[in-house]
Amino acid sequence: MWEDSLSPQVRRHWEDLTNQRIKIANFDNDDERNLLMMNIPKLPFDITVLDNISANLYGKAGSFEDLSSLKNPQNNNPVWNKACGRYAVPYFWGRIGIAYRKDKVSQPPKTWKEFLSPPPELSGHIGLLTDMVDTLLPAFSSLGLSPISDDPSELQQVFKKMQAFLPNILTFEYILSYVRSHRDASNVTMAMAYSGDNYALNRYLKKDLWGFIVPDDHPYIWVDCLAINKNSSNKQQAKAFLEYLSTPQVAADNAMFVRAATPNSSALKLMPEWYLNDSTLFPKHLSHTQGQLDASLSAQNINLRAKILYKLLKDHETQY
Repeated sequence: MWEDSLSPQVRRHWEDLTNQRIKIANFDNDDERNLLMMNIPKLPFDITVLDNISANLYGKAGSFEDLSSLKNPQNNNPVWNKACGRYAVPYFWGRIGIAYRKDKVSQPPKTWKEFLSPPPELSGHIGLLTDMVDTLLPAFSSLGLSPISDDPSELQQVFKKMQAFLPNILTFEYILSYVRSHRDASNVTMAMAYSGDNYALNRYLKKDLWGFIVPDDHPYIWVDCLAINKNSSNKQQAKAFLEYLSTPQVAADNAMFVRAATPNSSALKLMPEWYLNDSTLFPKHLSHTQGQLDASLSAQNINLRAKILYKLLKDHETQY
C-alpha cells in the first residue's frame, strides 16, 4: 500500500481483536506496483492497494478473489463500489493537486497552466510524479485536452509542453518518498500530489509546513481499491480484514487519521465538521464526485506514454 495510509490505531485494534499481525510493504507509484503484479503468483501479499483500473484489469485476468459477497462494502457510495468492481473494494478516493510549502509559496497556482509557469524563485524546486497519466496531467489540462487522450498529435503537444517545463523540475520522485529519503528536503517547495498528502508530510515533519490545493481545471479523480491475492493462503482472514475496514466507525477513524476522502457513506455520517469542511478533501467549488475518473488506456496509448515518460526522465537526468 501507499505510505502512511493506514491508521496505527485501526491497525492495533485489529491486531488486538484477532491476534493477527499485519505486515506492510509500501510502494511509490502505480507503475512500480504493476511491475510486481506481473509476478503475482509468487508475491507474498494477501491484500494489495491499487487503482480502480488495475483492480478491474487484474481481477478479470484471474489474479484477485471475487469480493462481491462481502457485506460491509455496502456502506460505500455505489459510485466507488462500481469503480473498483467485483474484485476489489474502495478504500480512499481524492483528486490530484498541488502540495506546497506554506512558508515559501505565498500564492499557490490556481490552475495547471500557472503551475507550468512558476515564478523564478520556484524554478528548480518543483516535484512531479512518475506515472503515465498523472505526470502528464498538468500539460493536458493547460492545453484544454483530456488527460486520457489517445490522439498522437495531442500527446506530441503534451510532450513538447513537458519538455519546456523540465528546467523547473527538481525531482520526479513522489513527494512523500522524496521528503523521507532526503536528509534535507527543504529544496522542494511545490509538487504534484494526491489529496491528503500534505497531512502525511506534516505528520512526518511534525510541523504544519505543507498545504494542498486542487487547481480550478477539470479535476482528475483517483480511487484506491483493496484486492485479495487469488493465491493467498490467508483468504478468509483477508476478507475479514476488508469487512473490518468497511465498518462505518473503523472507516471513519481511519479516514480521520489518514485525512483522505472515505468512500464510506455511513462513515461520513459519523464525521466531525472539521473533516467534512476540509477544502483540501472536498473543495468548495466542486461537487462530491465531480471530475474525470481514472480510465483504462489502449495498449498503443500506454506504449506511447511510456516512451514520452522515459524520454522526459532521461532528459531530466542529463540536466543534473
